[in-house]
Amino acid sequence: MVSIGVDLPKTVIFALKILLMKKLLILFLAFTLNACNDGDFDIPAFEFTETVNKCGDNILYIVSTKSTEALILTLPSTALGSVPKTQSIPVSATVTITYRIFDKGIGTSYFCQAIPPLEPNIVKELKADAGTINITTAEVLTNAVVTGYSHEITISDLSFNDGEERIFFENFDFGTLTVKN
Repeated sequence: MVSIGVDLPKTVIFALKILLMKKLLILFLAFTLNACNDGDFDIPAFEFTETVNKCGDNILYIVSTKSTEALILTLPSTALGSVPKTQSIPVSATVTITYRIFDKGIGTSYFCQAIPPLEPNIVKELKADAGTINITTAEVLTNAVVTGYSHEITISDLSFNDGEERIFFENFDFGTLTVKN
């Protein structure tokens, strides 16, 4: 004859272990299946060199340390004058801020060419939909003689939005451009 009293605790413990393992497996699968997936969204570094570059009268740009990212400002031709002043210029159809990511580093003449080169390829381009460019112009003096002008450029309420992702900076320090006479 089989004794039920002796085998019952081992059977109950085994059944409880199986039940617990099933619940843990279901819980693990639930967390795994509901995990957040942000797709291929790459968070831009926005770590640029301190050098502000200029092409012509109205294009300013800064590049990342690896030269694979660039932030480009297209300004009115009168924005960088020779009169000490502070001005605020809102982003519009003619005043633009563009952020570009390239597949390789760009050369120093990339933006100043009449016809843009085919390489490196632009991986992503975002145009600012809002923002205000603030420019403070001051005289550069050498021995009490004006030898140029310094343009300190900041951007407030900078927003890039392409419908899929949004990048926002309350204050962004673009840099200082010094122009000699």
